[in-house]
This record gives sequence, C-alpha cells and structure tokens, in this order.
Amino acid sequence: MPNLGPAASGTVQKSPPVEQLTIFESVINLKTAVLPFILMLACVSGCAQVTVNESRPQVLDAQTAHRLYQRNWDLKGLTVEGRDIVMDVDTRISIRFAPDGQVAGFAAVNRLSGTYSVSAEGKLSWGEAGFATTRNTGPPELMEKERAYLRALGKTNAAILAGHALVLQSDDASTVLTFSEAGY
Repeated sequence: MPNLGPAASGTVQKSPPVEQLTIFESVINLKTAVLPFILMLACVSGCAQVTVNESRPQVLDAQTAHRLYQRNWDLKGLTVEGRDIVMDVDTRISIRFAPDGQVAGFAAVNRLSGTYSVSAEGKLSWGEAGFATTRNTGPPELMEKERAYLRALGKTNAAILAGHALVLQSDDASTVLTFSEAGY
C-alpha cells in the first residue's frame, strides 16, 4: 500500500507558527520606523515649516511681529479705561509698524511717530518718550479723539492679529484699540 502521509492516517502535523501581519499592522510598523526619519530629514533640510492660520487670533511676540510690518492699520474702535469712544466715519486715525522698531501714523489731526518693541513673551512696549506729534490744531471734537487715541495707545501692551484685523490692548482689556488693515 502506498504511503499517503500523515493526512491519510488521520493525524495532522502542525508546522511551526509563522507570524502573519495584517496590512494595517504592516503600515503601522512602517510608519513608526520611517516617520521619525522623515521628520528628522525635514528639520535638518529646513523644509519643515510651521504654518499659522492667518485668520485665527494670535498674540504677537518677537518671532511673529513681522506680520505687522509695512501694513497700514486704520482705527475702527476705541475703548479707553472701559469707556467707548465713538469714532466718526470721517475721523482718520492710523498706525504703521516698521521692522526697525519705528511706528508712525495719523492721529485724527496730527501725524505721530514713536518707537515700539515686542518681547519674546508677547509684551508690546512703547518708547519711554511716548509719541511725537506734529502741532496742528483742528476742530475740538477731532482734537479730543486724538488725545484719547494717544492716551489709549500708550496704555496698550499686547498686539493680537487675526487676518486683516489688529487689536492692541492693555493687560486688563480695559483699553482696546481695534484696527483693520487699510483696504480690507
């Protein structure tokens, strides 16, 4: 009689277990082995870039202050020590930040200039001398708005940017200046 092997005799011989991975497990193993290497290469090559959603509010610091530079900001709202100042449509108040720490603008009647800095912790500071202005006179209501603006500006110590909107405010948020980028 021919030998038909163990199956014919009714006994099944088990082969040693072979580790079988599902496709999902194979992909996970590949990711855990390769992903750190890819990230390391991206960092070393300088290709890794942190992107910021420009429309989400962000407190600016020394690393992100460049987002203010060379943009004209028009004042839209003003609150000084909890008191809202009504802004007339005709009132032109603006500010522009330069990369060298200079600030300039228009304060209802007069031009203004000064200095600023933004710390690594996000603290906005204005120069010790305050703001210099030209010495023009104008209608009393515009002069009053100009004084309120300059007083408020000096009280702010945080800059928050969200797309084309800029808010300068004091720590306690009792003084808030709301700007929009010119043309938006």
